[in-house]
Amino acid sequence: MQLSRSRGRRKAVRLATFNIKHAELRGLPPLVDLLRQARPDLAGLQEVDVGCVRSSCADQPAGLGTALGMASCFAPALSLEGGAYGTALLAVPELLRGEPLQATAVPLPGGRSMGEEPRVLLTARAAGLRVFVAHFDLPAPVRQAQADALLAAVGDPRGTVVLGDLNEGPDGPGVRTLLAAGFRDAWAESGAAELITAPWDRPQARIDHVLLGPDLPRARSARALSSGASDHALVVVEL
Repeated sequence: MQLSRSRGRRKAVRLATFNIKHAELRGLPPLVDLLRQARPDLAGLQEVDVGCVRSSCADQPAGLGTALGMASCFAPALSLEGGAYGTALLAVPELLRGEPLQATAVPLPGGRSMGEEPRVLLTARAAGLRVFVAHFDLPAPVRQAQADALLAAVGDPRGTVVLGDLNEGPDGPGVRTLLAAGFRDAWAESGAAELITAPWDRPQARIDHVLLGPDLPRARSARALSSGASDHALVVVEL
């Protein structure tokens, strides 16, 4: 399955981003239910635990992948309670052409001052795409530096998708930087109405994003699925 603007019939492909809040609110089963409802082919996950005491030492991406019949990989951002915390990617096997799903962690700026948290980009390849899973920090100057670092890691945005909790809305400076470099806001492109995907306590905006490289097919629909499973909505876009 290739994603391109080439002619001919293509299977619809769903790309998702979901901050799962390390399954703190209701455990993994409701997250599985919401992901099953969305039926993504690729899903970038943020706030994911692997082996942490607070999450019963579970390997959360592996557990979600097994339940959904998807491959998983993980990029640790920091060590925590005997395990690691970071970002993850799930992919349906059809996208991988028999190859393993492998993550590379690219450290992002920040995480050194009070109120900042270490963050990484997860990078992987699937379906001929370069996939970047991002979770930007809260302070605005750090988010901007992280957007710049993402662009440096990407280089040419063709053939690339970004799945991320960017902690700012579509008019935020970091998002504008990514769009100016050639990425497309899949939600806006689909014509879906603006809505809040963010935590109920901060900031009130659509902060969970699917960004498409300039050569990828147009987004034809987008929706946000919410439940008590997380304090973020699951955003899924269909190409």
